[in-house]
Amino acid sequence: MPEPGPTDPVTAPPVAAPAIADAEQRAAAYHEGAPDDLLNLATAVNVLLYEPLRDAVFARARVERDDLRYATPPYGPEPVRRGVARLLNRVTGGRVFWQDVFAATGVSGALECLAFALRDAGALRPGDRVLVPAPSWQGFPWCFGQRPGLHCVPVPLTGFELNLADVRRAYHAQPPRPRLLVLTNPANPLGVNHPRTTLEEIVRWAVEETDMHVISDEIYTFSQVDGASPAFTSVLSLDAYPWHTDRIHLVWGLAKDFGLTGFRIGFVVSRAAAVRRAMTGGTGRAPMAWFGPLDSLKAAYAGLLFDERTGTGEQWLPVRLMEQYRELLTGQYRAVSAELGKHPVPWVGRGTHRNPAQFLLLDLRRYLDRVPCRAGGAPPPLYPEIDPGEERLRRYVEDRARVLLLPGQMLSCPEPGYFRLCFTAYGRETMVRAARAIGEAVRELDRPPLSPPPGCC
Repeated sequence: MPEPGPTDPVTAPPVAAPAIADAEQRAAAYHEGAPDDLLNLATAVNVLLYEPLRDAVFARARVERDDLRYATPPYGPEPVRRGVARLLNRVTGGRVFWQDVFAATGVSGALECLAFALRDAGALRPGDRVLVPAPSWQGFPWCFGQRPGLHCVPVPLTGFELNLADVRRAYHAQPPRPRLLVLTNPANPLGVNHPRTTLEEIVRWAVEETDMHVISDEIYTFSQVDGASPAFTSVLSLDAYPWHTDRIHLVWGLAKDFGLTGFRIGFVVSRAAAVRRAMTGGTGRAPMAWFGPLDSLKAAYAGLLFDERTGTGEQWLPVRLMEQYRELLTGQYRAVSAELGKHPVPWVGRGTHRNPAQFLLLDLRRYLDRVPCRAGGAPPPLYPEIDPGEERLRRYVEDRARVLLLPGQMLSCPEPGYFRLCFTAYGRETMVRAARAIGEAVRELDRPPLSPPPGCC
């Protein structure tokens, strides 16, 4: 038998991390091949609820005979959809009907399903522009562009504050006019709840003065700390929603609030007839979720999570878990922010009562030109797309603090020097240690720099 060749699937080398388009997946792949002391704070992960979920859900899960069958319907069984509606109605004022909840493979899948549904309805066409206030999650271009064929247009926000003037200016600057506006609330990577008055103003303008549809990505709905200000407002609770239910849509999922990232369970919430028709199937077409269903095994876990027999009112399992999560998240945020503040490491919104969701957007712009030369020369960049100074600073923090941060330019930040830190990626003790290491690393950059040798990077 011949020896395996270089193209043999068993011996072929893994794909290099820089070849991975998505910034978070690239960081995760890079981290997997790195020494064990490197901490990945670049990928949005929430580990805080693992023990409660293990005891309440995972330990009770069993594979039954029916779990081996095809999941029917692919957009989720009725008990799960009822449970999602019941939980979301705690923040929407009872405006979610379970018949308008449709499961998909993650929130990214839910966003793509909405794009295709609106294309089928004629509300969108390939090449249409999508307004996305920035900085923003780096995955939106894949959700809307890679297969639906739409084009995301970042909307730089003045002072990092969502406002109608910037959104309106970006809308009128695009030829042809955008057909879709995507909001993220709480915001990623800013970690802030948008004020209700701002949301009301923007959404009302979008649906009454333009022909745009509005999608609100509310994947961090329950990632709220004590004292968050302003309070969270769901798009479905706005005064404009009852008058425009066919133009306003929501996505939510279990990845962030419940820490079930690997489960890839997301939900479309829409009362629009065109979206319902696309999600459930009809006119001779399969449901959108047929290509990325809530499979039977994940549905079994989700069924245990949303089981109505686990209690009522405040004692219902999802409600209890979200209350526990709020307490854990608040403690985690306070511990990490306090440690960063000792050095001090600035972040956007520091000193104000902002909701952090699971992130702090560190502002390290002052250190961009202070990174010392690396002995032996600079290694290949992990993020060659960004400003070289930002990549050097990212690499410096990796080397000195043994921490991976997500560069802000991968999140459409307007200038280099911002970095997103996910403070729910590890337990509190580990996160405080990481924050201390970051602080010590950047503090070194405040010392007078040594003269670089000739020809240094």
